[in-house]
Amino acid sequence: MADIRMYNGRPAIHVDGKFYPPMMATIRTNNIDHMVIDREYYRRLGAAGIRIFFVICDTVWLKPNALELFREEAEIILEEVPDALLVPRIGLHPTNEWIKAHPEECLTYSDGSKPGVHLFSESYITDLPMHYSLCSDLWREDAGKALAETWQMLMQLPYADHIIGCFLAAGGTSEWYYMHPVVKNGLTLDHSEAFRRHFSRFLRAKYGTDAQLQKQWKNPDATLANPPIPDAEKHYFAGMVDHNCAVPPYSVLSNMDVPTPEGNGTSVGAIANVDKNQDVHDFYLAWHEGTADSVLHFAKIIKNLTPDKLVGAFYGAHGCTNFLTAGTSGGTVKILDSDCVDFLAAPGVYENRMAGGFEGQREFHDSFAVRGKIYIVEQDTRTHMENAYFRNKYGIYDLTDSINIMKREFGRNIAEDTQAWWFDQLLGGRRYKHNELYSLIARQQEISAESYTLNREKTSEIAFIFDAESLQLVSQQTSRDLIEMLHNHEIARIGAPVDQYYHNDMANPAMPDYKMYVFVNTIELTDEERCVIKEKLRKNNAAAVWIYASGLVNPDRDKKLDAANITDLTEIPMETDTEKRDGKYRLCDENRHPITALMQPRFVYGWLDRRRNVVVGSDSAWESYMFPAFYPTEGEVAAEFVNTGKPAITVAEANGFTSVFHGSKTIRFDVLRSIAAWAGCHIWCYSDDVTYIGRNYITIHASSNGKKTLHFPRPVKLTEVYENQLYAENAAEVSFDMYLGETKMFRME
Repeated sequence: MADIRMYNGRPAIHVDGKFYPPMMATIRTNNIDHMVIDREYYRRLGAAGIRIFFVICDTVWLKPNALELFREEAEIILEEVPDALLVPRIGLHPTNEWIKAHPEECLTYSDGSKPGVHLFSESYITDLPMHYSLCSDLWREDAGKALAETWQMLMQLPYADHIIGCFLAAGGTSEWYYMHPVVKNGLTLDHSEAFRRHFSRFLRAKYGTDAQLQKQWKNPDATLANPPIPDAEKHYFAGMVDHNCAVPPYSVLSNMDVPTPEGNGTSVGAIANVDKNQDVHDFYLAWHEGTADSVLHFAKIIKNLTPDKLVGAFYGAHGCTNFLTAGTSGGTVKILDSDCVDFLAAPGVYENRMAGGFEGQREFHDSFAVRGKIYIVEQDTRTHMENAYFRNKYGIYDLTDSINIMKREFGRNIAEDTQAWWFDQLLGGRRYKHNELYSLIARQQEISAESYTLNREKTSEIAFIFDAESLQLVSQQTSRDLIEMLHNHEIARIGAPVDQYYHNDMANPAMPDYKMYVFVNTIELTDEERCVIKEKLRKNNAAAVWIYASGLVNPDRDKKLDAANITDLTEIPMETDTEKRDGKYRLCDENRHPITALMQPRFVYGWLDRRRNVVVGSDSAWESYMFPAFYPTEGEVAAEFVNTGKPAITVAEANGFTSVFHGSKTIRFDVLRSIAAWAGCHIWCYSDDVTYIGRNYITIHASSNGKKTLHFPRPVKLTEVYENQLYAENAAEVSFDMYLGETKMFRME
């Protein structure tokens, strides 16, 4: 029997009475129609302590020889690692023949076109004649039959007791995302029969009657039976506004003012105008929920057949994808609240993985834990064993780089309590085939086993709070600035441990209380959700940091989008600036507020001053902006925007909590550290280095050469787990030298 159970304070994989800590493994061996398998690789990984292997597979519908391909790999694994446990990673793609026979189940633009797409996954690469809808009822039915057939065949194998779960794969690179933009050349998705059916069900559940739909949409012709798909102009907020703000359609001369980009009346800057165009917000909400519903549909099939097996999928990517078009973010809470999915997974973001940086994560993993579920990182960590292109792309040139980066990622998984698998996606494997890396993995398996014998409850004093519905309300760049840049460049440099949740969890008794809450993208909140948030803040007079437009939209109000809604949430009076502004700000020169004690005078904050390995000229490289901007009219001003002199950071005492409004979308690590220290949170590291801090272990990855100092909230015995060297005995502070890119992991007793 395999399930997720609480073990020493946190959820863990449990199989037949034994708990399994990180790490696991996946190796790409399935090359479309034949296998490339290295027996010794599995044997060495098994000898290093890896026991759970995800095995890439497909349905017998897609590949008639799928069972034979799976058996070939599975039986080699079990010969080399007799006590191995297996999780088939089953692709649910339809055949091209099915797609051609069912064009009504495929994505359709407003002109009736159904373009094809090149699909790539680990075991199936093809040119799809059309892109199948991820919310198609017929695809769910036929792929579900194929999944059940394939799964029952797997369960008849003589080693079926070694198969502990099923990992569901579909869409682009098996990660459940669409590969077509929603708007292209003035055309819009999705006018297919498949999506219309789903959209109708979604709206019926939300509004109930045609009259209520028509009222909310301001459209007397809209019906639940046949809801209109929003025109291209209504999608202006989703991406075109970003383009126009980054690349003005005019020449900017040094002797002229820079005008605000013209809109088309459907948005308020980069925010969908839900008072006039609720339909486009509903479209994106439904677009994401449709994919989530499919994940749940297939998960139920496996759970019904084998309730004693684990089920999971890729879903919930908040980064390294399009927040709106991809359709793989907005339904995460719905999936986590179900009883048929045990885990979700995602690779880390690829932008900042070089030595001295860190791998931003795409999920809010503590929301998993409060529900008794786990988040698994697909740890596709590059090493010096890659080809020259990837060695250069990720800045991993030699064995020392590989070891330090693998230590960094492993240290994060232990400190933040995420599961993970090492993923070697090079056909037949090459990434970790090195004697020193095998030895490293073996030592890490020993460390992880030790870590699971200890109290695993977290002791963080800071919580970051996110919102799923708000993703479908604002532009791609806005979500990237608020969430992805924070995850990719700042959050691991604060020098204090943080937990991450959806705001929905603030009503969950299992969620701990914190000294400081950072509300990252909670732009849309109902009356009830606002009450829950304030009740949580008041429990211990916490500090609340509100970033940018927190609370701007309240769907329960007659005027849904209004700065008064920010005032209602933050308890700081607000005004709106409808001009396009940049987010750069400085500390006030005089009467410096104590909340800024750890910030730099005259330094320009509010923009991303980081090295970024992105394509120059792409939307990923566009600079942050505010459109609209929001300014407090009362409270203590700690920082001002450089171009307007308006408040950028404002502090005010609210009813039972302290309210801190941060007007820029981009927030730097030292701003967060300074606010946290002011709020009474312990700071473990004051340098610009990457730290991952748990109850029992702390990992530091050096972003520069020189002396590093760790500060502990209590005297500790400190042992470096790889060197097995005692660094301190009964010490509240310890200093040591590190070189750029070096990683140390300490056990605290």
